[in-house]
Amino acid sequence: MLGDEVLDLLLAGSRDGKGGLRLTGEGSMLGQLVKAVLERALEAELTAHLGYGKHDQSGNGSGNSRNGKIAKTVQTGVGPVRLAVPRDRAGTFEPVLVPKRAGRRASTLQACRRPFPLPPSTAARRLS
Repeated sequence: MLGDEVLDLLLAGSRDGKGGLRLTGEGSMLGQLVKAVLERALEAELTAHLGYGKHDQSGNGSGNSRNGKIAKTVQTGVGPVRLAVPRDRAGTFEPVLVPKRAGRRASTLQACRRPFPLPPSTAARRLS
């Protein structure tokens, strides 16, 4: 899914002062991945809310448009992650993934920590 170059960059940025690898916590490799995925999903939510993509000409004169981003820190299974949450000019965008005024913990992120159920065929093999 991810190319070797991307993984190498993530690994290089996740080293501590002694050269060890930080998988979790602030500035960790997994934290960077969670941040990238959440920010991409938030952009997709805003696109769905507005009805047009970023830099799309159909948004001109629509009455509502993108209006920068706001910083928000959410607690995740890999530690705190600082996100840039997009916003709209009219203030009507209510993200589902990282809700407004939900404190520092997003309920959707907690659901992501639960293990996924195994398909019936896999579960049956594990029981035997």
